This record gives sequence, C-alpha cells and structure tokens, in this order.
Amino acid sequence: MRHRLALLAVLSVAALGTVVPLGASPAWAAPTLSVSKTTGLADGTSVTVNGSGFTPSLKQIAVGQCIENMKGPTDCNLAGGAQFVNADASGKLPTVTIKLAQKFGSFDCTQRTCVVAAQILPSGNNGDEVEKNKVAVKLSFGAAAAPTSAAPAATAEATALPKTGPGDEPVVVVLAGTALLFLGIGLLVVLPARRRRARAVAG
Repeated sequence: MRHRLALLAVLSVAALGTVVPLGASPAWAAPTLSVSKTTGLADGTSVTVNGSGFTPSLKQIAVGQCIENMKGPTDCNLAGGAQFVNADASGKLPTVTIKLAQKFGSFDCTQRTCVVAAQILPSGNNGDEVEKNKVAVKLSFGAAAAPTSAAPAATAEATALPKTGPGDEPVVVVLAGTALLFLGIGLLVVLPARRRRARAVAG
C-alpha cells in the first residue's frame, strides 16, 4: 500500500508539467516519452511506452496514466499497470505496457485531458533532478476525426464539356433544313436544262 501511494504521488507531480523554477538554468535536454497510440483511444486500450533522455542509470522512475494538472495521488490510474522502472546507462527506459482507462476514479478522459506521465520520486532527489526527469504525453479518447477530402478535380472539368443533349436539337433541324433547301434548288436548275438538251437532240 505504501508503494502504491508513493507511485501515485510521483505521477501526480509529473502530470503537473515540466515547469522550471525561477533562477534554474536548464542546460539539459528534456526527456521524452514515446506512446504507441495517443488518439482515437477506447477504454481498455493497451499501449506501450518507451522513454529516453533521462539521467543515466536513474532509479525508481514512475510511469503511468493520470489526468493533466492533477492535485493529488488519487488523480492517477494504478490499476492500468503503472510501475517503477530504472533508466539504463544511456538514459533509456525499458518498455512499459499500460492498459488505459477512459474513466478512473471520478474522472472521465473524454471530458478532460489525460496523460501518460513519467516522474522520479521527489524525496531523496534535489529539485533540479526532479524537474529534468519528468515528462507527460497527452491522450485523446474517442473516435479519431476523419480527414476532410477535397472534391475531385475531374468533376469541375466534366461540367465544362460541350452539351450534347436535347438542347442541341433546334440547331440540328436548321442545318438539315438548309441542306434540303440547297438540294431542291439544285434539282430545279438541273432538270430543265436536261429537258432542253433532250428536245434539241430529238429535233
């Protein structure tokens, strides 16, 4: 029970953010957490967490799910597999698997921001060491928003093609009538000429 309370206390501090006290000069690189999935989460989703950039060989780093800006140890979810781990000689954390909860305690992660946080114990370490070894990654529960797709360019081009429907019928009729008119005039000119030639030959 004492171990669980210590872990909750550590995670509570981690999710408050990485604010550097006034007068501190952070010449160190901030640690990072890599979470296998952070959006479109469902209740009970299992994620893997990897960390790097921590103080080499640092002991007792708590990793788990909490709400953002929590006020106390009850603001974290120990039932999901939160645990203490040690950094290796290069500052990397071993892979941790956490089962996320959409709701834990009185908190609903669809109504407020939840995070996966990492933090060392505040007792036994100076303030600078605590500050440079805490980090949190935000989580988003619920269906991920579908990307908005633009209308195909071919649609706009298709509307510019010439019309070939019923609207062209009057033009076709006029052209056909004009052709017939010229044909009739040609016949009127040619037929009398042929008759005159035939009479001349017969005479």
